[in-house]
Amino acid sequence: MPSTRALIHAPWSASKVSTALRCPRLFHFKYVQKLKEPEVMPEARIGKAIHHALELTLQGQTLAEALTTSRVKLQGDSEHARFDALATGIPAFTSRIGQFKQRKRVTRQLVEYSLAVREDMTTTQFYAGDAYFRGVLDLGYLFSDAGIALVDHKTGVRLPGTSITDQLEGYAVLAAAAFRHAKTFWLGVHWLAERAVEWSKPVPPEMIADELMPDLLDNIEAAALAVSDGPRTNPSAWCDRCSYRGLCPASTEVRYEPVEYDEDDED
Repeated sequence: MPSTRALIHAPWSASKVSTALRCPRLFHFKYVQKLKEPEVMPEARIGKAIHHALELTLQGQTLAEALTTSRVKLQGDSEHARFDALATGIPAFTSRIGQFKQRKRVTRQLVEYSLAVREDMTTTQFYAGDAYFRGVLDLGYLFSDAGIALVDHKTGVRLPGTSITDQLEGYAVLAAAAFRHAKTFWLGVHWLAERAVEWSKPVPPEMIADELMPDLLDNIEAAALAVSDGPRTNPSAWCDRCSYRGLCPASTEVRYEPVEYDEDDED
């Protein structure tokens, strides 16, 4: 059973868990005080715009229409140029998906599909009061052979050593609860900038129940414990990209290491 501290901050999501583990103060700003982002990073705007363009394209809009609609909130020539550069990867992905759908007998496509479970891992509505963990799947496909593919779009740089299972274990848990007939789960990360889709090995329902679900619940408990002491700041390399850095006390601190002065250093 979840701890009281975990239930206090429910519903959880993958991003909410990672935020709590990364910086409790950021978690406090976003999920406790529910403050609107005072400063939206360009990367966030570009990422949302690209995700929207992918969503519209997969739902049947022409690429030109999807790009025009999705770029309206971008600011400045630099953001538009970066958006255009990333957008060149969309046709390659949709072409690959088209070929994939021809090879597989796809019975259903899921685009920006919301999923949620209660604390006992039974399904519920995304905005229901009893939702404990939830997420919005970027893309999914149900196959006639009781298989399901889950895809997460990434607009950033691929990090060496990143585990696909870590990226998508939450979605796998949600999908296993929602589609109990599924016998095989394929987890894929779409790296848009590299025009590549990286797939996991097939994941059976038993692995989700025995490994991924316990790992997810442990991560939620760790996240709840991390924020249980209040808005503690955890300075890191992420601070430079934080939308709340103007509100954070750590951003105004001057950090330096004392150095002993030696006149010989001038020679």
